[in-house]
Amino acid sequence: MVNSMQETTPSDSRRRRRPRPTPTFLLEQPDHDAIAKRRVLMILRVLSGETPVTDAIEGSDISRQAYYQLEERALRAMMRALTPGVDATVVTGPDPAMIRRIAELEVRTKQLEQEKRRAERMLYLTRKVVPAGPMKSTLRGRPKKASRSTSSGAGDSRARVAENSTSATNRVDDRATDSTRRRSADEPHGGTAS
Repeated sequence: MVNSMQETTPSDSRRRRRPRPTPTFLLEQPDHDAIAKRRVLMILRVLSGETPVTDAIEGSDISRQAYYQLEERALRAMMRALTPGVDATVVTGPDPAMIRRIAELEVRTKQLEQEKRRAERMLYLTRKVVPAGPMKSTLRGRPKKASRSTSSGAGDSRARVAENSTSATNRVDDRATDSTRRRSADEPHGGTAS
């Protein structure tokens, strides 16, 4: 009975590995580009583990970076083609979503250019209208308040208003005279101010 119950080893229970044949649609259709066919076969061989990347790039005379770019593009195209709900038709032109995005960006660019022109024009007009000049006033501080009298008559308030306006005018005149004196003191003797 021991002979009838043969022990099975894990290697016996596995399927025998066999090489995968090249898909016939790649070999039979004459309308595909020959370079594209060779690239597809190279990428499929590498992805299946049949050929290492180094051997594939040496045999096709392309750089490692170019191979990985081709592989990335091929995988993206496969994902697009195999996504459920997507049309099975082959899109030969540019992606419609990309076209829509480009149109949106062009509209936004036009808006920003127009806003920039408006801002530049506003700056130009502002510089034209507002003359260049000093940034600080020649008068410093707040004007001093006039002393108030103790009487509270109506005639006094009119007199106070007249007195305040006269004293303010006098202060301005005094400051102008002081600045003239300072300027004349700064000038060399015998010269005139220009």
